[in-house]
Amino acid sequence: MTTLNYERYNVAIDSWNLSKSNYSDIQSLIAPQQVFTLYPDQIDWLATQNETETYFRLDIGVWKNEMILILAPRTNVGDIKVLDNYEYAPLGFLENDLQLTQTKTYTMTNNYILSKDLTKHENDTDINFPILQQPVTAQQIAVDEIESWRENGMDWLSLESNEFNGERIFQSFYVPKQDLLQNQEDATSMVCAFGLKYSAVYQRLLPTLIFISCFEDASMKNVTTKLPSNTYDWSRPYPPYTASTIG
Repeated sequence: MTTLNYERYNVAIDSWNLSKSNYSDIQSLIAPQQVFTLYPDQIDWLATQNETETYFRLDIGVWKNEMILILAPRTNVGDIKVLDNYEYAPLGFLENDLQLTQTKTYTMTNNYILSKDLTKHENDTDINFPILQQPVTAQQIAVDEIESWRENGMDWLSLESNEFNGERIFQSFYVPKQDLLQNQEDATSMVCAFGLKYSAVYQRLLPTLIFISCFEDASMKNVTTKLPSNTYDWSRPYPPYTASTIG
């Protein structure tokens, strides 16, 4: 069962807030190779419950000594809705390798493999004739951000916890709806991996969530003509972002 009632939702949020100021607690909750996995029924539930037009909110919590990603529907004025239950996903290790696919405009498909420990392996390039309908995050950038978290994430958490008492460590992520709703007709799950990216606005490295749609057909041969990419990276962490700063 991957739901929390309202009281337990608040307990999970408070538990993570307490853990952020103690790096040894953080080390017991997170490893840089771990990811969250969301499923279509959870994403459908969030889309149905959420009333804001542009962004979903995903909260970080701690429940039963595990870090969890809580789907937190918002009202039309941006507040968290008070519900009987909230869906969540625990942080854990991948069971299988991931393939990240991006179809470049008109001509070429690049494939990368991320192994279960989030190590990059370049796979192959296929010629195709897709139509790129909207801007997407380049696969190489997404892979580099995931690798940056894998190599530097714990150092980042240590610095933030020890130097800033954890006050700047993420509590939530604001995620454009299109990231979670993209490809859901065909996807069997959505993997959410941490990444580290540089923010020109805040002049420092910030964490992000990178979303990778997973399919029954790992090669995506049946969907590459429809989908320019199965990977999205536009989430904004709180702090420093707030609902008012992202619009």
